[in-house]
Amino acid sequence: MNKYKNKLQVFRFWDYKNSNAEENRQINQSINRLFFINLKNKIMIKNKWITSFILSGVLTASLFAQENSNSTPLKTLKQAFKGKFLIGCADDLRSNSEAYQASIRTQYDIVTPENCMKPQPIHPSEDIYNFVTTDAMVDWCQKNGLKVWGHTLGWHGQTPQWFFQDKSSATGEIVPPVAPAPPTTTPTTGTNNPRRNRGEITGPIASKEVVLERLKKHIMTVAGRYKGRVIGWDVFNESIADGGDGKTENLRTFSWYKYVGPEVLPLAFKWAHEVDPAAQLYYNDYNIEQGAVENKGKHASSMLLLKRLIAEGAPINGVGIQGHWHLDTNLADVEKAIENYASLGLRVSITELDVTATGDNSGAMGVNQGDKKIPAENYQKQAEVYKKLFEIFMRHSDVIDRVTFWGLSDTKSWRRGQDALLFDGELNPKQAYKSVIETSLNK
Repeated sequence: MNKYKNKLQVFRFWDYKNSNAEENRQINQSINRLFFINLKNKIMIKNKWITSFILSGVLTASLFAQENSNSTPLKTLKQAFKGKFLIGCADDLRSNSEAYQASIRTQYDIVTPENCMKPQPIHPSEDIYNFVTTDAMVDWCQKNGLKVWGHTLGWHGQTPQWFFQDKSSATGEIVPPVAPAPPTTTPTTGTNNPRRNRGEITGPIASKEVVLERLKKHIMTVAGRYKGRVIGWDVFNESIADGGDGKTENLRTFSWYKYVGPEVLPLAFKWAHEVDPAAQLYYNDYNIEQGAVENKGKHASSMLLLKRLIAEGAPINGVGIQGHWHLDTNLADVEKAIENYASLGLRVSITELDVTATGDNSGAMGVNQGDKKIPAENYQKQAEVYKKLFEIFMRHSDVIDRVTFWGLSDTKSWRRGQDALLFDGELNPKQAYKSVIETSLNK
């Protein structure tokens, strides 16, 4: 090999022209061998970039290969709704394959961290913050041209006990949930099914003033760290209890609402605005569209809460309707809720969208997951529901800022097994994807 490598360094055209056939054959082999070794080295050096480029192209090509009846290639989600509202997904970006990362870059404008920004993962004990996953997630989004939405500064779920405990007994343990009921074949998404089961704080409880000071420091530290790097926050999440007649705010009776009271909400908004005045600040909840047409139930309670926050001077910009829906969701309630929130002068986002193809859905845990073998007609109905939802979103695009899907595919979803998203486990677009894209054509 070295013999021919040295010869190549001084090789001239007349040398090749006047050499014998066997030597020409050997020289040609050496040229080819060196060329491919050099190419291989370059590929290895730029392997990550090339892989990313190829996968992004493959994902885009796979969409363009799926044509509608007019032979018009399908757009990506963010292309389809550009200028209407942002399209987002939820993920911590910790262990995705390059195919998933390429899909995120191709399809979405904005990413919501699914878990890593919640109080327990990011602030497990009073003097310890864990920013490793969140920093990496935010850095990746910025490098790849995606926006970030912060989720969430305050919540009764995934919140460690130390926030509420007296200093002498404070621990980093998460509030222990009551063991969930075993799966059933009947719906369990009734009005009394909370998203996170209620837990009790162990040991002596800190004073109200101490609890509030801890929350303020948490908000100032976390929101302050990502100031200018996230465009907005779910300041408080799921404060309204399930059930209720809609005549009161019906706030939960434990966690922040037990140890502080209703004032915790406006205070949290004020602190978040203080540390990052440019950030959009939202209240986020599930099932708050339910009862909108008749102005009752959880929707009526949400209207009372939002009116109070506005009256008390909370710097609230919008409300997040989570959008954990199913094949029989009341779409009239969805549209009326958007209209009602907009009437308060608030922006609206659909923050955790999924539509289960089987069983029930809700922001609550422990729903009836339905049949594991999903009939083909369910996927067709799912496509129809998604289409009607996006028709609603398009009609109200003047007040909707963002539509975020809660997950990346049917297998990277908290509703795994219910096939609730637009992509299957291999990232192939489903019929629901095509139906959603079609709604963007009716501008």
